[in-house]
Amino acid sequence: MSNRLIHETSPYLLQHAHQPVDWYPWGKDAFTAARESGKPIFLSIGYSTCHWCHVLSHESFEDEETARLLNERYIAIKVDREERPDIDHVYMTAAQVMNGQGGWPLSVFMTADQQPFYIGTYFPKTPQFNRPSFRQVTLQLSEQFRRSPEKIAQVGQNMSQTLRDVLQPTASTSTWNESIIHETFDQAMRQFDRQHGGFGGAPKFPSPALLRFLLDYYQYAEDETALHMVMRSLIAMRDGGMTDQVGYGLFRYTVDAKWEIPHFEKMLYDNAWFATLCIETYQVTGQIRFRRYAEEILAFVEHELSAPDGTFYAALDADSEGGEGHYYTFTATELTDLLGPDALFPRFYHASPSGNFEGRNVFYRTGRSLEAFARSVHLSPAETAAQLERERQLLLRARNERPRPFRDDKRLTSWNAMMISTFAKAGRIFNKPHYTRVATRAVTSLERFVRTEQQLAVHYREGQATGHGFLDDYAYLIDAHLELFQSTRRALHLEEALVLADVLQDQFQTVDGYFYLTSSRSDELLVRPLDLYDGVTPAGNSVALHAFFTLSRLTGRLVYQESAERALTALVEEVEQQPTGFASLVSTFTYRQMEPKELIILIPEESEIPIEINQLQQMRLPEVALLIGTKRDLLPLVPLIADYPEPNVPTAYLCHDFSCERPTTNLTELLARLNI
Repeated sequence: MSNRLIHETSPYLLQHAHQPVDWYPWGKDAFTAARESGKPIFLSIGYSTCHWCHVLSHESFEDEETARLLNERYIAIKVDREERPDIDHVYMTAAQVMNGQGGWPLSVFMTADQQPFYIGTYFPKTPQFNRPSFRQVTLQLSEQFRRSPEKIAQVGQNMSQTLRDVLQPTASTSTWNESIIHETFDQAMRQFDRQHGGFGGAPKFPSPALLRFLLDYYQYAEDETALHMVMRSLIAMRDGGMTDQVGYGLFRYTVDAKWEIPHFEKMLYDNAWFATLCIETYQVTGQIRFRRYAEEILAFVEHELSAPDGTFYAALDADSEGGEGHYYTFTATELTDLLGPDALFPRFYHASPSGNFEGRNVFYRTGRSLEAFARSVHLSPAETAAQLERERQLLLRARNERPRPFRDDKRLTSWNAMMISTFAKAGRIFNKPHYTRVATRAVTSLERFVRTEQQLAVHYREGQATGHGFLDDYAYLIDAHLELFQSTRRALHLEEALVLADVLQDQFQTVDGYFYLTSSRSDELLVRPLDLYDGVTPAGNSVALHAFFTLSRLTGRLVYQESAERALTALVEEVEQQPTGFASLVSTFTYRQMEPKELIILIPEESEIPIEINQLQQMRLPEVALLIGTKRDLLPLVPLIADYPEPNVPTAYLCHDFSCERPTTNLTELLARLNI
C-alpha cells in the first residue's frame, strides 16, 4: 500500500507514504481535486521527530476506518513544517488567532482556496483529555461544510482578512530610543525564573535570542544581573534533564519548569544556539565550564548529526522501539546490572528505584556539586570525576546496543548555516583549527547541493534539492559566511555574503526595509507571510538586518545600512508592544548605541598573523566590525581602502562616526584600548 507521498523526499512525508489515507503533497493537484470534488481539505502539518505527530498518525492515519472517512469526505494534504515553514507560519498564526495557542501536529480544515474554517492540534482516537476524537471532529466538520457552505465560506473569508491584518506590522509613529533597550531588560527580568533559570514556567524552552540580548545588555550597561541570568540559565540547562547526561546534546524542551524531564527529540538548531551562547559566555566570563559545555555539544553533533559529506542532519526522534525517551533512560535494575550496586553515577545524577519518568530515570545533576559529592563518598574530586566518566562510558556503550531513535537525514539550509556559524565561531574563539575546517567543509558541501547561481534551495536529501529558499535560509547563510570570514580571513566568504544579501534585497525586501518570509518566486499562499518575532531561533528578519548593518560597515556600501535603518524605523512600534519577543532586533539596536567602530587591519602578503590579531578575534566586541586581510584580497569588495598604502607590517585603522584615527602598527596598545 502506498499513496502519493511515496515520490517525496521529506522523511516526514515518507513516514506517511504507506498509510491508507490518500495523502496529497501540497500543490496544484490537491487543490484541483478539492475544487472538482467539492470536498473540503484536511491539512496536517508536522515534522518527523514530533512525538504527538507520531501518536496521531498511529491512532488515526493508520486506522482503516478513519482513513476511509478522510478519503470519502476530504482531500487530505500532508506538509512537513521544516520543509515548508511558510505554510506552517500562515496556519499556525491562524491557529493562534482562533484558539489562542497552537502546536504540532497542526490539524487544519479549510476550503479549496486555502481559507481555514477550523484548526486544532492533536485529537485522540477516542474522546479524552477534554478533547473530542479525531473521527468526531472530521465527521462534524464535513457535515457543517455540506449543510452550511455559506457560513463556512464566511468564516474562511473572515479568517483570511484577519491573517492579512495580523501579519502586517502596525504603522510606526514612534522612534527608537535607549529606553527600549532598558524596557527589554526589565521585561526579561520579570519573565526570568529566579529559582530554576530560564524564562516562564512549564513547558520550558531555551530562549536563545533573549539570552544573547542579555549578554549584549551586560556589555552595554555593565549590569551584572543580566550576566547572572545568562549563566544561571545555561548552567541549569546543562545540569538538568534538558541535556543528555550520557551522550550529550540538548533536547528540545522540558515538560516541567525545573529543566528535569525533557521532550526527547534533539534538534540541530537547539544545539547550534546553545553551543553559540556557551561560546560567547566563555568569551565574556573566561569561565572554562562554558567552553566545556560548547565542546560537548560540538562533539555530539560531529558524532550523531554529521553526514559523510560534512553537512548536518536535521534531528533525532524522541521515540524508539521502546517508546518516547526509552533510548535515553534506564530503570534502577538496569543501572545496577550495568554498573553494580555501589556505582556513583546513579547517585550523582538523581536516579531512584521508582524513576522519574514512567518508571525509568532521566539523569540530571541539578544542585549537585562535584566537590561536595566527592566528600560524601570519601574520594577526591579528581577520583570522583574519573569514576563518573568510566560509568558514563559504560552506560553509553550499553545504550548504543539499543534500537536507536529515527534520524531525520535531510539537510536544511538554514539549520546547517546555524551550525556552520557555531563551528566557525568555536574554531576562532577556542583557537582550534579543526572546528574551522568542519565549518568550511560543511558550507562547501551544503552549497554544492542547495545553491544554483544566486538561488538557494530549502533542503536536500539523497542528492536532491527542493524548494525556493526562505528568508532564514539566506539570512543564516549570510551570517555563516560572515563568521567564516572572521575565522579564515578569506575574502571569498565576504563576497558570498554580499551576493546573498543582494538576493534578499531583490526578492524578499519590502518597501519598509524588512523582509517577507518567502521569495517573490515562491508559491503564492493565502497571504504572503511575514515572520518578525523571535521563536526557538532568532527571527530571520533580525539576523538579516544585523547582517546588513555589518556588511555596510565592512564594505562602506551604505545601501545596506539605509534599508536596515528603514526597517528599524518601521518596526519600532511592534517592538514597543512586546520587547522580549523582538530581543534579537533590540540587540541590533543595542550594538548601534555602543559607539560602533570599524577596525581595518591590513596584513602584508605572505605575512604571518600576529598573535595580537588572534587575541583580538577571540574577544566579544559586538560594537566592532572587524575587517582583516591583505589589501589585494579586500580591495575588490572594500573600495574605501584604495588609498591606504600597502603595509610592510600589520597596520590597523580604527574608525567611528565616519572618521578614522591615525593608523597604528602597535597592536598591543590597540588591544588594550578595545578591551576597556
